Amino acid sequence: MLTPDGISDSIKKFQERDITENEDYLVLLQQRDILEKKLLDRRFLAKQLQLLYHQLDKTHNYQEFVDVLMNNRELLRNIFTLEGHLKRSKYSVNLDVEIDWQKFGLDIMEYITNDDKLLALYNDGLL
Repeated sequence: MLTPDGISDSIKKFQERDITENEDYLVLLQQRDILEKKLLDRRFLAKQLQLLYHQLDKTHNYQEFVDVLMNNRELLRNIFTLEGHLKRSKYSVNLDVEIDWQKFGLDIMEYITNDDKLLALYNDGLL
């Protein structure tokens, strides 16, 4: 199968560039890091909840039950307070925090505005 010259040239240019210079790759790395942190946080919370459940399951009376709960106040506070819930919720409140992405990473809005197709998708609410 023959590849058109325009596509062939585009592929050659892409392959000549170092992958670490590719903006798409940088965005993917940034998203991977964010998702890995979320995954670690959720695994930690699940493990803590399992430990709490096993401790509660071993109790034989009300006083032992209360003692286990009192010894795990911090975990319970993280689970049941609004702050703890918002940290883990996918529906967290948008705090409109301004971050200097030029200093700390890749500015995704700049990346989107530089690409007409991505900008059109963003304006249509698809990104």
